[in-house]
Amino acid sequence: MAKTLIVELEKYARTHRKSISECKVRMRVQKNIEFYQALGYVITKEEIIVNRNSIAIPVVTMALSN
Repeated sequence: MAKTLIVELEKYARTHRKSISECKVRMRVQKNIEFYQALGYVITKEEIIVNRNSIAIPVVTMALSN
């Protein structure tokens, strides 16, 4: 189901002339990184974000490879 949602979101974005599709994924959740890689996303950035509870979370930004 997640794959279907992402594919439909990408179609919607293209229809509305949006050229960049990216997401943030927790570095500790390797299966999610692999999921997006299987859909053609690549890691473009690594960073640490701080959530509203002041907890630091290492994440990667992944963008759809053109």
